[in-house]
Amino acid sequence: MTGDWRDYRPAIWLTMLGIAVILLVSPFWIGALFFGAAIGAAIRITQRRRRAAARAASAPAKPARQSGSRRRR
Repeated sequence: MTGDWRDYRPAIWLTMLGIAVILLVSPFWIGALFFGAAIGAAIRITQRRRRAAARAASAPAKPARQSGSRRRR
């Protein structure tokens, strides 16, 4: 997850495909299937983003290394 609009690209593409199908195919409900898939994809993406944010917030922070200290081997 990058945290920007690129996460929603599958939903955007499904929406564009739905519009194209509605404009080109006679029964409009075929295009409505793609709209429904786009809405479902957007919901799933939002859920994953929230889970990732919650997981990142609950994870313990890594202690910062001091600049003068060396690693042990």
